[in-house]
Amino acid sequence: MTTDHGPVLSPSATLYLWPQRTLYLGFIGPLSALTQGAHTLLVGLDDAIPFTVGAQTVTAGCALVPAGLTFSAEAGEGRIACCFLDPLGRDLRFHQSRMHRDPSGLYLPVEPMEEARKLLVGLFETEALANQAYTALQGVLFPAESDVVLGFEFDERVRVVIERIRQDPTDNLSNDALAQTVGLSGDRLQRLFKDATGIPIRRYRLWHRLFVTSTMMAMGSSLTEAALAAGFSDSSHLTNVFRNMLGMSPSTVLRRSRQIRILVGSEPE
Repeated sequence: MTTDHGPVLSPSATLYLWPQRTLYLGFIGPLSALTQGAHTLLVGLDDAIPFTVGAQTVTAGCALVPAGLTFSAEAGEGRIACCFLDPLGRDLRFHQSRMHRDPSGLYLPVEPMEEARKLLVGLFETEALANQAYTALQGVLFPAESDVVLGFEFDERVRVVIERIRQDPTDNLSNDALAQTVGLSGDRLQRLFKDATGIPIRRYRLWHRLFVTSTMMAMGSSLTEAALAAGFSDSSHLTNVFRNMLGMSPSTVLRRSRQIRILVGSEPE
């Protein structure tokens, strides 16, 4: 398609931002060694993806990466889907029930996830809106609200702490202060939190700040404005955290251009 100003280019990537989950669809290239702050499902939309964990390399069409596992990946010239799952672990249990644990620490599907791959390709190619995509993905990429997820045990105390962190990402409340809100000691809360989410409280706070930064940039804020509003000391602090947790620089994913769509959506209560 062309206009008076030249060809209209289709987006090379779409970033969906929902309160509990984030989904990136498109071209991404190599991911340097990173340790993500959320359980992550990676799907090769065109080709299988080589994952490297320590000295082991596993090539798979799909892999579930538990939060806190350090890995690198090479998507080549193909498109990928990268879904950061919910922090409480319900999505993790949903996928683990149909996967096996590889010696590398990755979880790999027992059966190919062809339905999910085709759905994700369709969402990318039709440029689905955020709420349309979320509705389509329920029961496939994450459980529907009504689904019973075997092995998932909900801890209200961890949920309350997560909500407290989300209320004000700039607030650096200590573990002890957070623990007081749910009647626990700081050490006990830290153990419960890591058991539920896979990461320490401090790392979850940084992870949520990345989400806030992404959302603000989608709304038009500059990188520096978004970083400061999300609680980072400056844009350099954001860049360091971004590289460590996502394996790339913020500008790679978050720059606003005709080639990248950033969409913010809601989730069912």
